Amino acid sequence: MELDHVNITAPMETLKQVRNFYTQILGLTEGERPNFKRAGFWLYGNGRAILHLIEGEVSGEQPDKPYLDHIAFRAEALEPIKQRLDRLGITSQQMDVPGRPLRQLVFFDPVGVKVEVNARD
Repeated sequence: MELDHVNITAPMETLKQVRNFYTQILGLTEGERPNFKRAGFWLYGNGRAILHLIEGEVSGEQPDKPYLDHIAFRAEALEPIKQRLDRLGITSQQMDVPGRPLRQLVFFDPVGVKVEVNARD
């Protein structure tokens, strides 16, 4: 079993900000997406569509605030991401994972989703 993708639903103007955020900060790339009824974007990492963005006011299945705490990505290094966040004035927090050679960078995207990026220390 492995994670296939994460989906974020938001109005189109907000969705464009979310798309730009993940392409600028994490280096995900916009790629091919099926011609669904609702507009959106698929963002790719390592050749896979890992972040799906769909136009809408709220998720049709979850009209109330969902219980999603965060999404996590793995990177080779945190410093380039930290520098991009700093340039854009986005607050982040770095921490070590106790007992593991892993460091985390945590911040929030334009729609308030907590994003965690992990890299080997």
